[in-house]
Amino acid sequence: MAKPIKCPSCSVGNLRITEIPYRVPYFGTILLVTLRCENCGFSHRDLFSIDFHEPMHYEVKVKGVEDLKIRVIRSSSGTIRIPELGVRIDPGPFAEGFISNVEGVLERVERAAMVLLHGAVDVEEKKRCLDFLEELRKAKDGLLEFTLMLDDPYGNSAILSADEGKVVKRRLTEEEVRSLKSGRILLETG
Repeated sequence: MAKPIKCPSCSVGNLRITEIPYRVPYFGTILLVTLRCENCGFSHRDLFSIDFHEPMHYEVKVKGVEDLKIRVIRSSSGTIRIPELGVRIDPGPFAEGFISNVEGVLERVERAAMVLLHGAVDVEEKKRCLDFLEELRKAKDGLLEFTLMLDDPYGNSAILSADEGKVVKRRLTEEEVRSLKSGRILLETG
């Protein structure tokens, strides 16, 4: 019998682990994994491809409102970049995987920018945050063209569109793989 895993946040509760397989068209089967502590409420979500995938780079040009519906699957090892907005989301120790769309990615960026805005310590920092949020709103309204890039050294992430020619994908080079952060978390029992 497996030993219960203690919560990394409170060290008191045991983690409840839920695994749900989910079939994604044009990608394969992924496993959605949720860890939750009923004592303190800590939770962590990730997703893993059940199928083997090579290290991949995905790129899509978002040119209007319709493109905001393109599906984005990001595992905890995926790096998201939007060069036109200066956005880079690297995996870290508590990076969570998600299934969303381009609009959902922009909403996540917006929430992070709002936190920075509320923590701004001077007028210049506040102005930079407000200017960024204005550009982000244009992107969310389909008024600003931008490029969404997603790199994953384990191939567990993807950008998927019904229009197969819309998303450019290629295998990452060994040098590109070495330059990425993996964001892997290992939970040890015992």
